[in-house]
Amino acid sequence: MPPVTTLDRATASVLADAFAHDLVAHVPEIRQLDFVVVAALYDQAQLLRPQWPLHAALADALDRLPRSAGDGHIVALGSHDGRLPHASLEPEIGLLGSPMLVMPWLLSGPADIVEAVARRLEEELIERGLIGAELALAIGEAFGIKTAHARHMTTLDLCALACAQYEHADLGELWQIVETAVLRPGQYQAVTLDDGTVLEFRDGIVHSDSIDARRLAQTRAILGAHGIALNAEASTA
Repeated sequence: MPPVTTLDRATASVLADAFAHDLVAHVPEIRQLDFVVVAALYDQAQLLRPQWPLHAALADALDRLPRSAGDGHIVALGSHDGRLPHASLEPEIGLLGSPMLVMPWLLSGPADIVEAVARRLEEELIERGLIGAELALAIGEAFGIKTAHARHMTTLDLCALACAQYEHADLGELWQIVETAVLRPGQYQAVTLDDGTVLEFRDGIVHSDSIDARRLAQTRAILGAHGIALNAEASTA
């Protein structure tokens, strides 16, 4: 658990400028886009949820702020009196505990520029997304933590990493459900767990035929962290 999970507005502004500068080094066209970041730490499960609620909150915050015409703007969201500007942006403390923490950011602007920048970021960050040493140190000092490996990632990069983590924990089938709910929410998905439990994702809900209370509790907790509901009644395709 980090000693600090949100930063005040002044510190957030300094970090946002540094973040944007670091990203521009990878893709200069980012200067033409609005960049918004929230100075808070989250477990990745709070970010990897259907409809991307943290990013939706960033987009909403950006839409509400008055901005002059011209090149992109840097927008920092920090806390005031210990609270962030949107309740949906508050870190869920109960999820924290993993050594991996994320700080969501968002780029916004003309569709053609966003699409071009997105392609470049997918190519660049997976191999060369390591954050500069000075910025990594500043992040650690601001939150009172030691940063061992700080890097920029796209949401698809984060999904790939989460997939590897779940597979390493022998929960790869469960990640298939999470991935479908997050990336393809309108698609049907069914998996069979190692104990024979069948999970079906349809209509935004996971259905299970398991009668094992312990397995159901574990599955419900993991899916719940990702904002996905579990219906434990016997299901039919």
